[in-house]
Parts: sequence; structure tokens; C-alpha cells
Amino acid sequence: MNPITGLYLLAHLLLSLVSNHPPAVDKTDRHYLKTAAESIALVHAKIFDGTGSPSRLNQTVLIKNGRILAVGASAELTVPAGYETWDASGMTLVPGLIGTHNHLRLPQGAMLYTGPKLYLACGVTTIQTCGTGHPAEELALARAIGEGRYPGPDIIPSSPYFTGPEGRDNFVRFTNEKQVRDSIRYWARQGVAWFKVYRNTRPEDLRIIVDEAHRQGAKVTGHLCATTYAEAAQIGIDAIEHGFIHAFDFAAGRVPGTCSGSTDFRSNLDANDPAVQELIQLLIDREVAISSTPAIMEAQARGYADQPSLEVMDPFHVRAYQRRREEREARGSEGYFKEAWLLRSLQFDRAFFRAGGLLTAGPDPGLHVLPGYGDQLNYELFIEAGFEPEAAVQVLTANGARLLGRTDIGKVQSGMRANLLLLDGDLEQDPRVIRKPFLVFKDGKGYDPQKLLDAVKGKVGGAMDDAWRVD
Repeated sequence: MNPITGLYLLAHLLLSLVSNHPPAVDKTDRHYLKTAAESIALVHAKIFDGTGSPSRLNQTVLIKNGRILAVGASAELTVPAGYETWDASGMTLVPGLIGTHNHLRLPQGAMLYTGPKLYLACGVTTIQTCGTGHPAEELALARAIGEGRYPGPDIIPSSPYFTGPEGRDNFVRFTNEKQVRDSIRYWARQGVAWFKVYRNTRPEDLRIIVDEAHRQGAKVTGHLCATTYAEAAQIGIDAIEHGFIHAFDFAAGRVPGTCSGSTDFRSNLDANDPAVQELIQLLIDREVAISSTPAIMEAQARGYADQPSLEVMDPFHVRAYQRRREEREARGSEGYFKEAWLLRSLQFDRAFFRAGGLLTAGPDPGLHVLPGYGDQLNYELFIEAGFEPEAAVQVLTANGARLLGRTDIGKVQSGMRANLLLLDGDLEQDPRVIRKPFLVFKDGKGYDPQKLLDAVKGKVGGAMDDAWRVD
């Protein structure tokens, strides 16, 4: 017996035992599907499997009952009778993207109706929302998607923002230890898996937040300032947001325990500096992940939206973007956020990744950075920074799964959930192919990206986007 055939038969038996029924096709899905076949074969695809391995040509992937049944060379893996076959010649297959800083609200508007559809249309099949002002609505939306009542990525819900005594009024401010611990316990019972701390969180605040969150089986990430990266790592934080840009460890004039000091380090500090290398090694030794957000940095540094993003925005946000562009052009110089900061941050990301650090990414939606489109831009920016295609895919897929503690997604491998992104072109030759989803599989259901996009055109962030609803 051919070894691949033998493996296929074994996988078929195992999957039939754990998955006797195909994923349900809800009425909310029918609008958006290209295929809902129980058994699907993708043949002759180029594959990046998410592990960081080089691409493999002319591969076949068998999908059955929402799981990947087998993966192998098309010349060796026979497609069984009864499978709906899709010819993926000239296309690239990667795992569904996994974002670890993927909000469902813009600073000036919610995206509860459009956000899930837009993420899914762009190939994002799992998101961690990374802090929210409205945790109850995210928990409800996550349940609806998980139960098949609404199309969208799996949502890993997060907590309200936690901050120090000087933080914002609409955050959980650290003024009383019991109150903070009670708040963490409450949201953990509701299903929150991640707690996010914000800029004014002091080391003594973070220590208690991490302690209580870990007691509840949850994790902690942070947009840091008053606490340095090194202090957070020693305390036991699980992840740090935005890459290198908020490493106030290197801020001249910083007063310990306060969000203070010069930001000149963002322009001047090199990733190869011994002090940076020492910090990188500490983060790795303490198993602290870095969740990078290059898309929002690029938006601040370069300032241009692409046409697809403008087409889906509510007119209010289009006008706001146009005003920002006019102000920038009239100013004739860089704004607050400098191009050098973006480039230095990407340099840090690459150094951290190559040293063995767990690097993940999300778009941090805001300005003209939108769900899904920002995840795609992250890929392009990693390539610009010198990442190999297989490494950039790994950051956006398997690494995200690892950080989120998920062993059933993030790779194109037998037994995994069939969360997959089929791209119309050769991603290895052209990074902009990441913008060309042809089919997005979630639990084996094949979504039509264009149908999802059509449903949100002109609506993202608008007045009707503050609640999710069944079409």
C-alpha cells in the first residue's frame, strides 16, 4: 500500500469517529458560501503550511466534515469518489489567518455587523480582540459565531482595559486591590480568556492583575509605558502589544512607575544594540510573546488608505480620512508618528523572531486600518522588513494559535480544523497576492470573499454597525 494512501485511510477512520456529521449550514451562511460540500478536494495548490517550512508545490488537501483529512502530493494522493474537487493550480493555500490584536470597534464607531464579515472575507478565521470597552457584546457575538448563528471568525473575547490610578475613567483603574481582583474573577467567569493592561499600569498593579488572571486560568497582555518590558517579563505577563514601539525601558528621563520619558529611542535605538538583545533574550527566557501591529503604525507614518478600504467605510469615516490627508499634505512634513519608528519596530520584530521569540500580529483597527485589510497589510509589511514568506505566514497563523493555546488551528495538516485561505496567485512571488482571497474555509465551509465584502460596502463604522444582526 502507498504510505500516503495508508495515512489517508487511517485519518479517514479517525475523523469518522469524531465527526459523523458535516458542519451545519445556517441560513446566515447560505448568503455567503461558494461551497458547503461535506467532502472537498483542493488539488494542485502551492502550500505554506504555517510551520515556517518552505512552500510545497502541486499539493492536494482533502477536507471532510470540517476537518483536514489528508495533505499530500497531487501525484500520490488520490481523491476519493464523491469529493467536490477544486483545481487550485496557480493558487496558494495557507492556514486561516489568526489575529492577536483585532478590535471590533474603531475609536469613533463599532463594527459589530461588518467587522466579522470583513475579517472572514480577508481570510481571518480567528481573532483575539485585545481589550474592549464593551466586553458583554463581544462575548455575545463570540457565542453567536461559535454556535453557527452568525458568520465570522472565532472570537477569543477579552476584558475591559485595566490601568493605573491615573488612567482613563472608562477603564478599570487600579485604586482598590479587592475591586480589581473581583473584576477579573467576574469577567473570567463570563468567558474572558485575556486581560489587557494599558499605559498607566504600574509594576505593582500589574503584579496583582497577573496573579489573579493566572489564578483564573486566563492570560494577560499589555500596551505598556509606566511598566517597562523587562519589569513586565519578570512579573509574568504573557504578551506585550505593539512590538518595540512602547519599550520605555530605553526612554531617557523616564521616572520609574510613571508613563514618562523621551521617545527618541524609537528613532535611534538599533535592534542589534546589546541592551536590545538582552531584552529580547529576557522576553524569550520568560516566554513573553510580542504581538506586533505594523498596519496601524504604517497608517500613522505614511497616511494613505487603499481603495478597497475606502469602498467599505461608512461615508463619515471616508470624510474623516480625507480631512486627515488634506491636513497632512498642507503640513508638508511628517506628523507625530515617524517613518523611522515603523521601520525600527519592524527591525525589532525580525530580530525577536529570528532569536526564537514568539511573534504574532494584528492590525489594531483605527484610522483607515480596517478588519482583515489590516491583517493583509501586516503580511506585506513583514515581507518589506525582510521576513521570508514562510516566516511571515507562520507569524500570522501558527504563532497566533500557539499564543492563544489552540492546537486545532494554524497549520495545514491532517486532523486540523479546515480553517484555510486559498489565494488567487503565487504568494511567494508577489506579497500582494495576500489581498486576493479566492475561497475562505472555516470549519470546512467555503465562503465567497466577494459576497461578504458586498454585504459591508459603505457600512463599516456607520450608525447601523453598533449591533450584529442576522441578515
